[in-house]
Amino acid sequence: MLNYDLEKVQEVNINFVRQYIHFSNYLAVRKDGEHYKLLAYLSTLLNNETIYDIGSYKGFSAIALSVNPTNQVISYDIGYYLEVVRQPDNVEWRIGNFYRDKELLKSPLIMFDIEPHDGKLEKQFYDYLVDNKYKGTVVFDDINLNDGMKEFWKSVTTEKVDITKYGHWSGTGLVIFK
Repeated sequence: MLNYDLEKVQEVNINFVRQYIHFSNYLAVRKDGEHYKLLAYLSTLLNNETIYDIGSYKGFSAIALSVNPTNQVISYDIGYYLEVVRQPDNVEWRIGNFYRDKELLKSPLIMFDIEPHDGKLEKQFYDYLVDNKYKGTVVFDDINLNDGMKEFWKSVTTEKVDITKYGHWSGTGLVIFK
């Protein structure tokens, strides 16, 4: 279980990401309010763990999660959409169905950010974690993006914290499974 002081999120320097992404994407990563500082911060709270990033897309979240080199980051997507110029040594990109990866349930930290952000896939994943008695923390992105996501967030009965202030403009939530 993560023990965090979210006020420290703004102190995180994410300039390290420059070496991994196309320069044209750098502004998106360093914008105030984006969740990359938060992800990098959360990664520093763990050592020698495997962190999962569900929804690789361009790869930025996985790179932010890789800031602590003692952790391994496994990032899943349904296709290859990465926009990285090279990858950190502690990141592995996988294409396929993350539900088949039983190691996922052992991860203390999971980032969940997949399209279409309608709340249905988020609810399905949340129910999967509850049904499998997952213990750890999940970061859900875009919890305030639209009505479907807001309904999903309202439906979460596990301990949760809206950390949009430290995360993404469209809403970031932490769900703590004990």
